Amino acid sequence: MKNHFFNLWHHRAAFFFLSALACVACSDDDGPAATPDTEVNYAVSTVSGAWPDVTTYIQGIEGLNLSTVDNSNAIELTGSASTVAYGNHLFATPFGAPANLVKYTFNSEGLPEEEERIVVPGANTFSTLHFVSETVAYGTVSGGISKLIIFNPATMRIEDEISLSAVTGRVPEATRTYYLDMLERDNKLFMGVHYENNFVPVNDSAYVAVIDLSTNQVEKIIADGRTGMVFGGQSPNSGMVKTSNGDIYVQALGTTNAGGSSPSGVLRINNGETTFDQDYFFNLEEATGNICIGIYRTSSGQSFTARVEDESDFWEYAIGQPQFRYYKIDLEGKAGEGAVSGLPVTYGSRSMIMHEESGQSVLFSIATNDENAIYRYGLSSDSATKLFTSTGGYITGLQKLN
Repeated sequence: MKNHFFNLWHHRAAFFFLSALACVACSDDDGPAATPDTEVNYAVSTVSGAWPDVTTYIQGIEGLNLSTVDNSNAIELTGSASTVAYGNHLFATPFGAPANLVKYTFNSEGLPEEEERIVVPGANTFSTLHFVSETVAYGTVSGGISKLIIFNPATMRIEDEISLSAVTGRVPEATRTYYLDMLERDNKLFMGVHYENNFVPVNDSAYVAVIDLSTNQVEKIIADGRTGMVFGGQSPNSGMVKTSNGDIYVQALGTTNAGGSSPSGVLRINNGETTFDQDYFFNLEEATGNICIGIYRTSSGQSFTARVEDESDFWEYAIGQPQFRYYKIDLEGKAGEGAVSGLPVTYGSRSMIMHEESGQSVLFSIATNDENAIYRYGLSSDSATKLFTSTGGYITGLQKLN
């Protein structure tokens, strides 16, 4: 909080100081200079520093037609924080106890201002958010107390809570349980789950919890041994997608890189069902040639993942080089379609953003040793162009505000 208010005060003071200088330079007849309002259409999050001494900056920008973006018009959050946009607000989940969910709006200068926050004592952090409407959203908290929070995004008030003890109790030998991506369908909430024992997957299975929203109870936890480690990607909500016909596809990292035998793959939960489709399995390692993490699908049906180049350096600390390449896949046909043209290999450990800009293009974040940038990929042209670079750190969030 101290950094937030200090940085906000600092920017406002600088703004008024510059305005005063502009007025001094004017003649008396000119009158005071008017400050135009800034229309914020996108929210950008960047991170600078080396772990664990990192700082997250969030800011609003008018559009994507800029060459660079820095942190001069951003507010500062100590530590790492994930961001999700819903409507014209940005929601941030700073890491660290107690768990905090902060709602920001953007003022006439384009600066984020805190509007409300939810604090959950006894929990270390919010894990994943899922918005259903302007008044209904879900958020998981973990570390200490583990539960699913039902809250109203408009008022930022907790409406109800769902115990996740049935989820943590499903694999008692696990020392850590991760609550991952969430999708709502047929009054059920589907939530990816991953179990570890001292940072190692406890088995080769993939897990999804099915929560009945009519009773606010965990209905069951489904498992499949054809792939494992449902862990999504490094960006929010990147482990599950729902197609236009209601099918849910679940991507899993697999365990071949952690001493197991299950490959990176995709499972399917058919529309109207709450079990994995035993007639469908997409072996991503076989189709793309290596381990994959994350999944994204556009409104027109194109799908993407990220493939590691050298699996021996999956966590990207051995040789100091980025290791992930964005890759096109055909979910229904269970086939790889090649690397996304024109995009450099990127650091997966510095977040990988795949975000549909329109029906014709997708935005990708790129983090290398030479640049942190956003690229636009044309779906019909099969080509990519660089939009802008960040001089204030690698880009961890880029969301369109409605």
